[in-house]
Amino acid sequence: MASSRGSSKGAKARASAQAARRAEQEQPSQGRGSGQRERPLPARSASEWRSLLWSLFLALAFWCLAIVFYVSLERDPNRILYAAMAALLALLWTVNFSLRLSRRRRR
Repeated sequence: MASSRGSSKGAKARASAQAARRAEQEQPSQGRGSGQRERPLPARSASEWRSLLWSLFLALAFWCLAIVFYVSLERDPNRILYAAMAALLALLWTVNFSLRLSRRRRR
């Protein structure tokens, strides 16, 4: 008798899961309109500006760090190495910024 109860509960659970799936499938088709996706999303535009500003900030920070390493570490024999590594990172972020800016201008 216990097995018959379990099977009926399982059948009810399967039926309710199938009904929920059908309701989810029918819901998006009702809300489709011709003019819903014409405007760009504002959050995407904000994230593009944020990423553009971050790449600019990092490029400037690494350029300043390269100059500071080269000028202020007078007695350290590795000052040129430190400055060169910071300059390489600055160059990479500068290229990143310029690519993002050119992509932004094309739109």
